[in-house]
Order: sequence, then structure tokens, then C-alpha cells
Amino acid sequence: MPNDLKITNVETVLLRVPLRQRTITDSQSKVDDVEFLQVRIHTDAGVTGYGMNWSYTTGLRAAQVMIDENYISVIKNENPLFRKEIVRKMFFTNHFVGRVGAARVGIAAVEFALWDIACKLAGMPLWKYLGACRDKVKAYSTDGGWLTWSADELIHDATGLVDRGFDAVKIKLGRPDPREDYQRIAAVRKAVGPNINIMTDVNCAWSLATARYWGAKLADHDIYWLEEPMMPEDVKSHAQLAAAIRVPIAVGETIYTKQAFRDYIETGACAIVQADATKLLGIGEWLEVAALANAYTLPIVPHTNVQQKLHVQLAAATPHAIMVENCYESINEIWEEPIYVKNGYYNLPEQPGVGLRLRDAVIAEHRIG
Repeated sequence: MPNDLKITNVETVLLRVPLRQRTITDSQSKVDDVEFLQVRIHTDAGVTGYGMNWSYTTGLRAAQVMIDENYISVIKNENPLFRKEIVRKMFFTNHFVGRVGAARVGIAAVEFALWDIACKLAGMPLWKYLGACRDKVKAYSTDGGWLTWSADELIHDATGLVDRGFDAVKIKLGRPDPREDYQRIAAVRKAVGPNINIMTDVNCAWSLATARYWGAKLADHDIYWLEEPMMPEDVKSHAQLAAAIRVPIAVGETIYTKQAFRDYIETGACAIVQADATKLLGIGEWLEVAALANAYTLPIVPHTNVQQKLHVQLAAATPHAIMVENCYESINEIWEEPIYVKNGYYNLPEQPGVGLRLRDAVIAEHRIG
């Protein structure tokens, strides 16, 4: 692997891809399409790294501006193998424009491209480059449990997923009347039987009082976890809830720093860590959070919407990663070398790199601007 590499150019492309399925809903969002930010980092060795980030709301242009106006001047002419130093330099350009949100989204997209270069130089996909512990990764599905589905639709989708080989499905909660949430969970449990894991996800919509009462009642139906019951900034309330109910608490989709994960873990406020590399500073910080969770014997279940190719590889190299979410299957074909779930497990990519390159035809069709 050459030591004198140099970054010669950085390009960003913004696109919006429609979902090829009916509108997706949870307690906070309605999703018809997904924005993507593709980053290309060129080197003088002829190796190009591809990174990506995404959003199911508009506004990802803010992250593109961060890269184009803040980070490129830091990146150009640097050795891409000095990844941690490049991330440090990018991070400290953000004092006056924010240290989370669009700032981190942009840094993560660049960081993925730097890993992509290193993996390509080594001739290995990310999961092998990191040191694999398995050659397939267990999947659970969210695609059958959206909030506006009727109880009959939930049952139809959940039983269909079980027939496909999934033994774990997630149902969204957060209807105005929690009694409806409870009744829907009861109906799905009755339909799928006792041997299928059912996870629930509130997307931060409940108060502590609601979470205490209805979270406790979810234990009646042997719920595997209760995800994001309250606002993520409120670590204290999550700790109180975790002490009050039997259902394990899962968090991570809207947690953006390793320090915030530390506070959740050290206070006993969560039992399942759903770290998302696209919300953190990238793969490096994700690995740090995973190591922290492992020190407290907590499992990792990466949050995923469209970034399965990334998180499946991280899970394949992380012994305490127990499964990875499967969601937005209708747009799998946007990727070069897409991955799929078969009999409840993801296959793993074999091409060298991180695997976040969007197909040229997809960019040409859906590019913004």
C-alpha cells in the first residue's frame, strides 16, 4: 500500500430518489423519497473513493455546502490514509456553524470515501478489511410495520415477512391514542405466534408517563425492545423508564456523538445500542461506540434505512452485533452490487471498498441541479 498518496480532487453530487412503494409513515415523518449526497475523492494513484450520506427530508444540500465550502480546502493534497487526522481537521472547522447535524453528515460522507480508498488499495471489502467474524448477517424487517397501516395490513405484512424467512419484525408506535398501538401489537402477536421477535419503535413521540404505562403493558406480548420512546436528549427520563419496565430500551438513530452514547450506557438508560455511522463522524466513531457497548456487554443493532451495505459490513466485523435492520427494500437497485436478504440473512458484498457508490444511471436520472 503506497504511503505517499495525495488527494487531487473532491466532487459532490446531490440527488433525490423516489421510493418505489407506498408512502412510509411513522410518528414523526412521511416519506415518499430519499435525498442522497454522493462524495467522490480522487487520488494521484488513480483510486477513487466513494462516500455517501442521506436524508428522508429535504435539506441535505446543507451538508453538500459544508463539504464544498468548508472541508474540501482541508482535504485536498492530504494523504487519504491519514483518515483520522483529516476527520479531526474537518471537525474543527465547525465551531461557528454547528458540530452535529449537517456538519457531521458531511464529515461522515467524506470519511466513508477515505475508508473506501484504503479498502480498495488493500483489495478487500470493508468487512474483510476490518477483520470478519461472520460471513452472513441476520436481518430484521421494518418494512411491514408502518404507522398508518391498518391492523389487517400489519398482519398481512408481518406474516408475509415470516414466510420470507424473517423471524424478527418491527412495528411502529405513536398513534394519538396509545390504546390503538397496544391493540395493533396484540393483533400482530396473535398472527405471528410466540416464536417471532416483535420490536416496537415510537420515534420519540411519548412522554415519560406514557412510556412508563404503555411500555410496561407491552411486556404482555413479549416485546423484544421499545425503541426511541422519548426525545433523545433526555437521558435521565430514559434511565428512569429502563428501571421501571421490563421491556428493553433501544436507542441510537438520533444520537450523534460517542459522548451521548456514553451517557446512555453508563446510566443504564438503554439495553440495545443502535449506533448509525451516517449520524456519527463515520466508521471510526461507530467502532468506538461499538467498543464502548461491548465493554458493558450490550448488543449492537445498527440503525438502517438505506445504508444497509455499510452497516451489514460493520456487523460482520463486530461480534456483539446481533442483527441489522432491513428497510426501504424498493430502492436496493440504486447501488452498485446491491445486497439482499435471503432466508432472514443478508449476503455480504465482495467488491473491494465500502460499497457506497450509487449507480451512474441513478445519478443521471435523479440528480438535483
